[in-house]
Amino acid sequence: MFCKYTIKFEDGQEKVIDIDVDPSTYNVKPAGGEPPAWALLEHNKCPMCPLDGAAHKYCPIAQNLADITRTFADKASTMMVETRVVTQEREYFKKTSLQSALSSVIGIYMVTSGCPVMRVLTPMARFHLPFATLAETVYRSVSSYLLRQYLRRKKGLEPDWELKKLNEAYKTIETLNLCITNRVRSASSKDANYNAVIILDAFAKMVPWNIDRGLSEKDLMLPEEDSRP
Repeated sequence: MFCKYTIKFEDGQEKVIDIDVDPSTYNVKPAGGEPPAWALLEHNKCPMCPLDGAAHKYCPIAQNLADITRTFADKASTMMVETRVVTQEREYFKKTSLQSALSSVIGIYMVTSGCPVMRVLTPMARFHLPFATLAETVYRSVSSYLLRQYLRRKKGLEPDWELKKLNEAYKTIETLNLCITNRVRSASSKDANYNAVIILDAFAKMVPWNIDRGLSEKDLMLPEEDSRP
């Protein structure tokens, strides 16, 4: 799986981000070089992190974000940019704020990092949707999860049709997002990087909120299902 983001600033400067995901593990191949100190696992470690510092020197998400954080550390979040995204299947283009463009990039880096907490969202990376709206995010997340429950049932495993584990996972991810925001903030002189994570967190908060209130066609802006027999 390959995804290429080209971010063009108003002064003509361009930043190219190549995201290469291993199809067997769905982990992104991190950039080379020694990660910074803020990427160490024990630096602002998430309270629920299951990884052992003796076996994992670096936080997998922070290690993935080290290069992009360095690239955009001095950029303001509200700068307007032209962003072109090329995948194997199609291209996308949008003129948007830098924080919005980076939010899409950072989102895919986080779910393909190998972080055990984010693993629940990794399947969404296969059908990555740049610049996704809130409704699209909720729809894709819930649909992806329910499909996996159907496949679990086919294997004879207990499915989670009530989305309880997805709800719990997202509430845990909220804590993770705060820790990652603090890591990225410490490595940035301006706000583009960490505001991009804050946008992801705002979207993440809305998934359990929608689940808790019962999800409806109206929430997802879908046509109502015909209730006739």
